[in-house]
Amino acid sequence: MSHRFKGFWVNSLKYNWPAYVIILLVFALGLTAGTLGVYKLQAGELQELSLYLDCFLEQAALIETEPAAAMKSELYNDLILLAAIYFLGLTIIGIPVILILVFLRGFVLGFSIVFLGWQKNIQGIILSCAAILPQNIIFLPALLLGGVASLSFALLLGRRFFNSRVVIWPSFLIYSGFMAFLSLMALLAGLVEVYLTPFLVKLAASFMF
Repeated sequence: MSHRFKGFWVNSLKYNWPAYVIILLVFALGLTAGTLGVYKLQAGELQELSLYLDCFLEQAALIETEPAAAMKSELYNDLILLAAIYFLGLTIIGIPVILILVFLRGFVLGFSIVFLGWQKNIQGIILSCAAILPQNIIFLPALLLGGVASLSFALLLGRRFFNSRVVIWPSFLIYSGFMAFLSLMALLAGLVEVYLTPFLVKLAASFMF
């Protein structure tokens, strides 16, 4: 089993390495843009965001979440994103949109982490670890791998357009099955965000206030 698993990833890297490079590069560009975006904020915008953050942290210890409603919301957002990437991979013209979605995710993460660290120093780093890290340890790899799979399949469709002998169906089945597996990862990330992250944020807020 482990041999087959290893072989799958070796073959994936061998044949789809351009897609891996493109997705990682776009995500890195998003992180960089998000980081720079923090330093481009005007003084008024920075003060407003800081006040909002302080207000949230002061009340975080008192916030009670409804797991069922929160789970529905998080699953909806994460699964809709993966579903969008899946369907975009079924069209050649969806390639730019796939890259934009990956870039935006990198931008949001870069902006959030740097803003918290800049405003709260070590406390901001602790808050980032509590609020951002747990679910993204699971969901971010799912998103990036989904982007790679989607981009790879879209490029395969491009080759099919110029060469009718290129076989699509087996790759489509693998692509669909792999995206279904990534959806399970999104489900796990949603569970973490609903049941673990609020507890960690409350602990971080108690440390900061």
